[in-house]
Amino acid sequence: MMGCLLFTVIAMGSCKDVDKKSDLQVFHYNEDVSVTTLDPAFVKSQSEIWIVSQIFNGLVDLDEHLQPIPSLAKSWEFSNQNKTITFHLRRDALFCFPGKEGKPAFKPLNSLDVVYSLSRIADPLLASPGAWIFAEKLDQDLTKAFVAIDDSTFRLNLLKPEASMLSLLATNYGFILSNAQMNVDNSIIGRHPIGTGPFFLRRWEEDIKLVLRKHPNYHEFDDKKIRLPYLDAVNVTFVKNKQTAFMQFIAGSYDFFNGLEGSFKDELLTETATLKPKYSQKLKAIIVPFLNTEYIGCYMGDFPNKTNWLKDKNLRKALELAIDKPMLVRFFRNGLGDVGSHGFIPPTLVQKIQYRQIDTASSRFAKTQNLKTSSFEKPALVSLERASLQRITSAKAYFNQSGYARQPQKPILTISTTPDYLDMVVFLQEAWGRIGVKVAIDIQTGGMLRQLRNEGKIELFRGSWIADYPDAENYLACFYSPYHSPNGPNYTRYSNTDFDGLYRNIVSELGENRANAIVKANELILADAPVIPLYYDKSIRLFHPWVVGLTNDASNRLILKRVSIKNSLSQTR
Repeated sequence: MMGCLLFTVIAMGSCKDVDKKSDLQVFHYNEDVSVTTLDPAFVKSQSEIWIVSQIFNGLVDLDEHLQPIPSLAKSWEFSNQNKTITFHLRRDALFCFPGKEGKPAFKPLNSLDVVYSLSRIADPLLASPGAWIFAEKLDQDLTKAFVAIDDSTFRLNLLKPEASMLSLLATNYGFILSNAQMNVDNSIIGRHPIGTGPFFLRRWEEDIKLVLRKHPNYHEFDDKKIRLPYLDAVNVTFVKNKQTAFMQFIAGSYDFFNGLEGSFKDELLTETATLKPKYSQKLKAIIVPFLNTEYIGCYMGDFPNKTNWLKDKNLRKALELAIDKPMLVRFFRNGLGDVGSHGFIPPTLVQKIQYRQIDTASSRFAKTQNLKTSSFEKPALVSLERASLQRITSAKAYFNQSGYARQPQKPILTISTTPDYLDMVVFLQEAWGRIGVKVAIDIQTGGMLRQLRNEGKIELFRGSWIADYPDAENYLACFYSPYHSPNGPNYTRYSNTDFDGLYRNIVSELGENRANAIVKANELILADAPVIPLYYDKSIRLFHPWVVGLTNDASNRLILKRVSIKNSLSQTR
């Protein structure tokens, strides 16, 4: 029924008069999550980040490979043993102040704007959720940390080298505001943002509509010296029902739709994450890796009056090898994901480093355990049936070496999850049962699951780690001993002195030594298995053929400055 309805809507939409043209280039999309602020210091949701990223720029941006590139800073250099970064600002960037009667006013960027913006994030009195980007990195006297050398030169002084600092400044917490708002109440900044970005806020009716207009003097140009952005406006609506919004997208009311779930995913996509033929002529899709690792966490701390069987590495290895990850990705994700065989860090973040395609308990680990198991061969050389048999053989070998296997009455482990992942967890429960591990399923709300996880009160838990910033350091922080929850994101309470030493080097070192340390740290996590990576996520964007220049990358940013609309193809709205 769903398929018939979608196909009918597409067919009806294609019969509209496509010859009528609009003089304005307007990009339409929907947000099903409310936007409550447009202050970069306080935005947290994707819906808010997407909008503020149209209004503001930072000192640095990221290229398509998530590497730092110039933005408001045209260049920078490191000095003082990499503890000082000096930024040289563009002279042509202008803040756009929405004026009366639709006529904006402008103010040039200068280094005092940068000092104001970054000091504001670091100021504990503001209590910005983004203050962590500067935590333990700056002198308490912020006037020593953020220094305006002259109008176009800004200096950032750190307490120690921070290898990921540029990536951190590329987040929304690094966006630059005008210091003309220095004495303005924060609530006003959140409702009336002033930035140097390609668009400025023209209208906002909360939970109804938000309109951005093009910055007429935006400082970027394309290769043909045409000023960006191409679009005249961006129109955002707030339809909360995802099914309704999706049907409106199919009918042509919206230009693009981000993500698919439930019956829409099954109806539109094949098992290999491609559009089914009846939709591929009407819609376009962009599918790229997304910086999100879906995993099962194994708590490795102590429980009062109870044995924690998961402290046994052999059992954790057995649990991982029992899972048919390729089947999981095909069945539950329609191929929207890559099998989690490279460790906790998504391969996108280490693409320049040669990773061996290994199973997480292959020959190199089997040798250390003296287990008589065969190493995996390359997928091209072995059938799926043989690979599955080898995987199960290895899983049982590790299981037989575990303390759990020697118990006459097998203890029941518990895995905690939220209702929306129940089907996937049942799949895991059945896989573990086939090697002799008894697992019960505990259903919790998202908030309660996070609380129990942070307090160390659950054995196994399903989790997702979406990068706060595009650096492997962000993933490896989940295993650093000083970050045992609730003091940080080490929810498994994993501890390894060798890993901790590597992590400290990763945080402070630059260059090839850092890359090597990342590989070694990731391999330690593979070997010790405090988590079971299930898959590395992929994102999907659907859009209509009249949309030109829409892209995506692993951070799932929405970049609209180079997007245009072929009005000759678009439908009358």
